[in-house]
Amino acid sequence: MSTLASWQFRMLAGGLCLAVLASAAAGRGPSETRLDFVMFGDPPLELPPDEYRFREGLLALWLAALESPEGDLRQQAQRTLAWAHAQGMTGIEAAVAPLTQNLVRDDRLIVRLTAAQTLLALDARQAAQPLFDRAQIDGLDMAQLVEPALGRWGFQPLIGVWRRRLADVSMDRQRTLLAIRGLGDLRDDTSAEDLLRIADAASRPADLRWAAATALGRIRRGGLEAASRRLLTQDPPASLADRLVAVRLLRSHDSQEAKSLLVEMAGDAEPAVVAEAMQRLLELDPSRIGPLAETALAKGDVNVRRLVALASFACPSAENVTLLAGLMADPNPSLRDEVRRLLEQLAQSAEWRSEVVRQGERMLSDPRWTVLEQCVVLLTGLDVASASERLLELLSHPRPEVYVAAAWGLRRLGAEQTLAPALETARQRYEQRDALLSGPSGQPNLDDQLAHLFEFFGQQKYQAAEDLLRSFIEKNAAIPRSRSAAIWALGFLHEGRPQAELVQAFQQRIKDVELPLPEHYWVRRFSAVTLGRMKAAAALPTLEIFCEPAGIQTAVGYACAWSIAQITGQPVPPPATAIKYHAGFFLEPSADAGTQR
Repeated sequence: MSTLASWQFRMLAGGLCLAVLASAAAGRGPSETRLDFVMFGDPPLELPPDEYRFREGLLALWLAALESPEGDLRQQAQRTLAWAHAQGMTGIEAAVAPLTQNLVRDDRLIVRLTAAQTLLALDARQAAQPLFDRAQIDGLDMAQLVEPALGRWGFQPLIGVWRRRLADVSMDRQRTLLAIRGLGDLRDDTSAEDLLRIADAASRPADLRWAAATALGRIRRGGLEAASRRLLTQDPPASLADRLVAVRLLRSHDSQEAKSLLVEMAGDAEPAVVAEAMQRLLELDPSRIGPLAETALAKGDVNVRRLVALASFACPSAENVTLLAGLMADPNPSLRDEVRRLLEQLAQSAEWRSEVVRQGERMLSDPRWTVLEQCVVLLTGLDVASASERLLELLSHPRPEVYVAAAWGLRRLGAEQTLAPALETARQRYEQRDALLSGPSGQPNLDDQLAHLFEFFGQQKYQAAEDLLRSFIEKNAAIPRSRSAAIWALGFLHEGRPQAELVQAFQQRIKDVELPLPEHYWVRRFSAVTLGRMKAAAALPTLEIFCEPAGIQTAVGYACAWSIAQITGQPVPPPATAIKYHAGFFLEPSADAGTQR
């Protein structure tokens, strides 16, 4: 193989795992585990999504613009119609005829391209012939836009063109790629032999060989074992290109010979080959991956590790549960989450629950923060009450991912004996707030940890926490989540028992809407909720002002209406759907854009 071809195939092999590599880099960063806050569902917020509409007259303006003498105007109209169709505008089929005229007659390529793009967006199959004609004469950009769609439509003249391209060695590479991919999508068996010749030819460009093997692997579900074996056993030894082609040829094969070849390639030195082989083995017989797991994990490729995890899940054993537990420490955050979910699924089986719990408890002593976070979530989700004492210790862990998960776990487990030490830790942590709130924006921190603990105190109606919870009513923009949770929790501590000082304080929070620094809407929402839970009739005038009687539009408005219902027994009015209009187009009616209910 030439140096260029070898380089191209290595680029392709790297491209197979491009997203994976990005994910692996992210594994050195923050966690992707998301933990729920109970307050946001109690009471549930029931607001319908906004409804977007198009103003009357827009379509007529855009249809007229399609026939404008100004090319730029025609192009903008075409782009806008494609977007509007995706947003659900009706009646756009009237644009097919003028779009076809622009495709056929316009002297500017960019106008013809956008006309073609819009016709394809509209699925205008009646324009297939002019689209095909333009794809043959307007250059590669038009061909790459039009040909895949015509192939999906089954346009026969194009299929014949594609088949002829495969035998034409003088055809440019990009058009040949279009033909290969299109015929593979169509599973065109007539082209199978030509595709095999391309895939097998070391002299052909690397991307053509890979594409041909991919297409052939979709077309043929058997019979390519010999070709794959030949590529692997040739002299000189098989190159990376040959091995990648060999594994892709077997993508749809299920014979015993194919399985044996896949097992052989799953032991390859190149992770891209291993991942391809393992993916098919996972579909056919995941038990064949088990003996390869240790070697495969040593390759350091996250995609391979993910396949090993899936195979271990598919073939549960004590050894495989141990392997999965170890992968909860993986540097890749999405894989850590996926492995934990696999263990959660295994634990739904009575046969494997005790082993999953045992491994989770074992790993809960691991020093690595990555595995600690996942073990906390795992054991909490399985309601393992014995983990509570360890969660108390982890409240002071240096990593926010761990100490936030520990607080969440304590709230979910709800062990009464952990309330007092959790309260003491909450007090101590808040005294360290300046340091603990200094992490990156958007990542878990002390605000999240305290919010989980405050929810815990509220759900357990833990009266000893009241003084600390009250200290969070005062305005502080740095900790909106824990302040909201503290206010929500106070509602349970005073359920059905309004206290005048608190009623006044919560009303002030609701009313604080003045710029430049209005109160956070979470705080206003849960102040309203707590007034309702307390049945604070004295707060009705404030709640009635902010309940949006003309039609509930916001979380605060809904919370106020909900609280009025708790106090008076009146039902919550059904929220109105917000009607909004798309605006900001290059041409639109003169009426002002706006929102109505």
